[in-house]
Amino acid sequence: MKRIAMGLLVMITALMTGCVVSQSTHEQTLQDLQATKSDLDRMRVQNEALNKQVKVLQEARVKLRDELEKANAELGVQNTSLGKERQGLDNKLKDMERQLKEVTASKRVLSQEMEVQKQKYESAQKTIKRQQKELKEREQTELIPAPAPGRPGGVDLSKNVPVNPPKQGTVPPVAAPQNPLPPESPKPPVAGSPAPVTLVDVNKASEADLVLTLSLGKEDSQKLIKSRPYKTKEELVTRAGLSKTTFDRIKDRITITP
Repeated sequence: MKRIAMGLLVMITALMTGCVVSQSTHEQTLQDLQATKSDLDRMRVQNEALNKQVKVLQEARVKLRDELEKANAELGVQNTSLGKERQGLDNKLKDMERQLKEVTASKRVLSQEMEVQKQKYESAQKTIKRQQKELKEREQTELIPAPAPGRPGGVDLSKNVPVNPPKQGTVPPVAAPQNPLPPESPKPPVAGSPAPVTLVDVNKASEADLVLTLSLGKEDSQKLIKSRPYKTKEELVTRAGLSKTTFDRIKDRITITP
């Protein structure tokens, strides 16, 4: 740029003065002018290259702006989706916590009911054992005959000593067994014998009664209680879903009342 300015300055000065310059000065001026032209061409090429670079940078800037807007739009959509997913997860967590509380409360109630049923079952077992023991003792008492007083060759059961022993030379009679078997022929019932089996009312019996008296499982007992009331015994199979084998086993031990 400096060389161009100098060349132009020389030319202007020469024109203004109107004087005749020497050949050497003229040649120097032409050389400066040629150099100035070369510098102008070079600068023009550099300017075009810079313009191209600016154009490329502007296009890249527009492209980056579009990509940035697109990324911001996608980010907004993702934020919205994440917000919805987070809200859904929070709702599921609250629902699970509520279900956990309900299950915990149900478990506590069930444990209490199981404890009560366990106590009832143990009490029923003790009652059954005591009744079985009393029945056994009663049967043994009824089967033991009372010894005949003063009978020759008899045995005193309290001391296991023969009463009125037989004389020498005679064959003592054979003593009757202490626990004789009952005769095969039927005989009238003895006072104090066990009462007949009590029928279980399926419409009114508790779960413990169904389990202990009818020897039903817990699942079958709950089925019978859930499907109440019944009008006929056959409804235990058709309505409650009791198996035919179980029904045949208990049908003679149950009754149906309105």
